[in-house]
Amino acid sequence: MIRNILSAAISALILCAYGCNQPETDNDMCDKSAMQPDGIVRLSKIKVHPEYLEEYLRYAVEVGTTSLETEPGVLTMYAVADKEDPCNITILETYASAEAYRSHIASEHFQKYKQGTLHMVDSLVLDDVTPLNPDNRIINFIDRK
Repeated sequence: MIRNILSAAISALILCAYGCNQPETDNDMCDKSAMQPDGIVRLSKIKVHPEYLEEYLRYAVEVGTTSLETEPGVLTMYAVADKEDPCNITILETYASAEAYRSHIASEHFQKYKQGTLHMVDSLVLDDVTPLNPDNRIINFIDRK
């Protein structure tokens, strides 16, 4: 059961980064902002209490999807779970600018996620990282088919 939910959650969170609304795709993504010099690339490392994993994944899928569909400055929300311990979640997040990040964490959907999952999270580490090749882009989308 958890494997099925985990698989669905990961599939739903393999989301748009750059190149949204390309003519060959049929998705509901908003037009995306360009990465700015103060853009943020982050790895969020989350340890979820096992008894809350299924519920946490529902929140995570909802906030990731809503963020990408409605926020031009949210460029990537790519979440993965550790194969050996699915309670270890890592999310690659990219934001077009520091302002885009501030807007994201102030959004209603992020606050719903944050407040709804506080008791589910055992630990959270936010690692800001520097891309080795800034010209690389993750290009994917939400497949609504």
